[in-house]
Amino acid sequence: MQWRKELGSSLTQSYDKVLAFSLILLFTSLVFNRSAAFIMIGAVVAFVSFSLIYDRLIGKGLTFQNEKQAYKMFPGDRIEIPLSFENQSRLPIINGRFQFKVGSEVQGEKYVVSQGDEWTRYEVPLTVVERGKTEWYVPFEAKRRGVTIIRDIHYSFPHLLNFHEIFLYYLPFHRLELIVYPKPLPVYGIEERNHMTLGSQQARLSPFEDPVSPMGTRDYTSSDPFHRIHWKASARKQTLQTKVLEKNWDHTWSIVINLTDPSLGGHLNVASNIEAVLSYAAYMCQLATKKGYPFELYINARKIGNPPFYYLPEGSGKEHLQKALELIARIKTRELGISFSVVLHRFDHQLYKPKTIFLLGEQTEEVKRYAHKWNRQKFRVYTVQDQGDFATLRDPLEKEDVYG
Repeated sequence: MQWRKELGSSLTQSYDKVLAFSLILLFTSLVFNRSAAFIMIGAVVAFVSFSLIYDRLIGKGLTFQNEKQAYKMFPGDRIEIPLSFENQSRLPIINGRFQFKVGSEVQGEKYVVSQGDEWTRYEVPLTVVERGKTEWYVPFEAKRRGVTIIRDIHYSFPHLLNFHEIFLYYLPFHRLELIVYPKPLPVYGIEERNHMTLGSQQARLSPFEDPVSPMGTRDYTSSDPFHRIHWKASARKQTLQTKVLEKNWDHTWSIVINLTDPSLGGHLNVASNIEAVLSYAAYMCQLATKKGYPFELYINARKIGNPPFYYLPEGSGKEHLQKALELIARIKTRELGISFSVVLHRFDHQLYKPKTIFLLGEQTEEVKRYAHKWNRQKFRVYTVQDQGDFATLRDPLEKEDVYG
């Protein structure tokens, strides 16, 4: 069952008044032998009977489309959301008002009836035809990062016979999502930073070669090391042959984000520049995808499960970028953060190969200690410094910015 129907107390009271009037009229007609009054009584009883039948049947065959769907946008993008209804009943619903609430992550261009800090209520004029489908499009513009749904859905319309209001309250959880990605803000200097190491990514030009992935052979030269001679190929060609190995590299970015500011009492407060930090992270994810670099995300926003914080494993490509942007969009500023120490400790234990590490957010003394440790292990480590509408890179072990 999709709907819970409410007729309203005024409609029930009107039926009671009409029936009471009919009883009085019946008593009066019997006392004074007025046969004409029976016609009026019959008309009243017929009206009430038809009204009760209408009350029972109206809205019974009405369904509201509820397919799982996600609309993904950047701030400033505009979309139109379809509202689809199907009425299997012969009774049409005329001059109705379909109401719902949507989070302030998006803003409707019309149909707004009330607006708050977190939610906006909309009212769409809607008439549903008999035995047919009705579709209405509602335009929205993406305003700020986040994820929202359609909620508090109800449909009200006048009673066809007595014009009292009937309410249909939608019971299921509506599965349509509106996902607004963060607005990317530039991080200057990041394109100039480069850290290559032996890995599994193929490359035309690289100082690294995979000894277990020979591509072929070539004629031996005096500068070739002895262990690179391919003896079977040399015997076959009756001249010394050298193995040609596949060149490869690894250029992985680890983006580690701190969204909290520790207070003097040790409490974790949400960082005042949380939106800027997440926008820098979005820019870095886009840039890594553009360059073809794998990247991973560690964010100290609490979630259920293991690990107890937001984490995206290493990956690359457009699908991986979409996962990263959606993960960032789902972070809620009202949720409790988790200590950045937990994230740093987990990240440190999972380091198994050289990577380029970017640290975003508030930088504590503990961050500097880890930066020293990773630097000794030949990792490249940078902090992303918020400058307002852009950020710059800084070596956490130096005082000056890498860029600027």
